[in-house]
Amino acid sequence: MLEKDIRSKVNIIDSIENWENAIRLAAKPLLLDNSITENYVRSMVNNVKKFGAYIVINDTIALAHSRPEDGVSRNCLSLLKINEGVVFDENLGDKVYLIFVLGAVSNRSHIDILLKLMEIIDNQDMIKRLIEATSISSLIEILEEVL
Repeated sequence: MLEKDIRSKVNIIDSIENWENAIRLAAKPLLLDNSITENYVRSMVNNVKKFGAYIVINDTIALAHSRPEDGVSRNCLSLLKINEGVVFDENLGDKVYLIFVLGAVSNRSHIDILLKLMEIIDNQDMIKRLIEATSISSLIEILEEVL
C-alpha cells in the first residue's frame, strides 16, 4: 500500500528559504490527503527547534517525523528533493537535499518503512542518484528499487 502511495507524494524544487518551510512543503502531500494533520507538521518543526537538527540522518538526508498522537491517521511517507539544498544547522553548514516525512499510526507500525529507508541511507550510490535526479519520475523509479 505505502509503495504505491509514494508515487503521488514526491516533489522537486530548486530552492527554499529555510528548513522550516522545507519541512512544511515536504509534508504538504500528506496534509492534502489527510494522512497527517497540521498539528503533526507543527510538532515536527517544534521538535527540531527544541532538540536541534536530530532529523538530519547524514549530510544530505533528513527524516522529519513526530509522535503518532501528534496527528497521524495512516502510515505515510513523502519526499521533497531540494536541488540547491537547505541548511538545518548553521553551525554544521551541511546542506540537506532529500527530506522524507514519515507518519506512523503507532510506535511500532513504522518499522518496515524505516528498514526500507535504511537501505537507501546506507547506499551512497542510491543517494547520489536521488540527489542527481532531475524529474519526479526518475526519483520514483529509484525509490521503487527499495520501497
